[in-house]
Amino acid sequence: MKSMSDTKQTSVLYAVVQRILFPLALVGTPTVIYVLLEQGVSVALSTYAVVVGLGFLFWLAELTMPYRREWNTPKGDFFTDLISGTVAYVILPIFLRPVYIALLAGLAVWLAAQFGGSLWPSDWPLIAQLVLLMLVADAGRYWGHRLAHEVPLLWRFHAVHHSAQRLWWWNATRAHPVDKAWFMFTELFFPILLGADGMVLSMYLGVTAVCGYSQHCNIDLKLGPLYWIFNVVELHRWHHSKDVRQSDNNYGNNLIVYDRLFGTYYHPERQGQPQEQVGTIGLINPNYPQNYLGQLRAPFINGLDKSDETI
Repeated sequence: MKSMSDTKQTSVLYAVVQRILFPLALVGTPTVIYVLLEQGVSVALSTYAVVVGLGFLFWLAELTMPYRREWNTPKGDFFTDLISGTVAYVILPIFLRPVYIALLAGLAVWLAAQFGGSLWPSDWPLIAQLVLLMLVADAGRYWGHRLAHEVPLLWRFHAVHHSAQRLWWWNATRAHPVDKAWFMFTELFFPILLGADGMVLSMYLGVTAVCGYSQHCNIDLKLGPLYWIFNVVELHRWHHSKDVRQSDNNYGNNLIVYDRLFGTYYHPERQGQPQEQVGTIGLINPNYPQNYLGQLRAPFINGLDKSDETI
């Protein structure tokens, strides 16, 4: 039986981990990637190895300090998320990133010629470049994501991501390939045009993994003032609410700054309703397919209107 002091120490440790896990991962992930790149490890191996290791850390945290214990119980979604994530975040980028670079290369060269060289401030300190890249990439991704909710044709494909019936770190990667291709384009558009280099892009991908896992993780994290900057945990849970009045908000990929700027910020816990928590998540239609092949077909056979029960 635990003594009172043991219980108090456990609760203090729990509270500390709640508050430091995200910032430690946020700083540590791009730092480890940078060190590996400096040691000559390839960009792909450095990025994917660190991202997989980070996922394992988040999985352990979900088991030991879940936000909702019932979300730790699989709902037949493990292989769906595994296949979807492998296709959308491993296979698809291998083919699409070079295509996007090639498509935008001409425009990037033309812009560089107009301004007498690359527009990217490669002489800045690396951390400053990383912050700039986050702001630039999120600007495109914010509007790509918002349009995916507001344009019915785009919503058909984005609905796959919202079909998850629980939140856990790995379903951050659930995406229809068409939806992922659209998001990659909107996210990479400005960085490619400006000429961001591979080092800072790799570090940015590490930060994006931290934020993506933190958005969907089933971990009882507390971020405090960091909610002014990052669109994770509490904020992103509302984005997965079954109530579209709640879910049509908080579009930022990593940051919440553009949601605040354009009026799509939604955070009841910090807007006068401290006890409010997200209810049921997912889509209106309880019969939306939960297997991968069914989700590949769904955008071509289901309705366009998210308020319609045929979604």
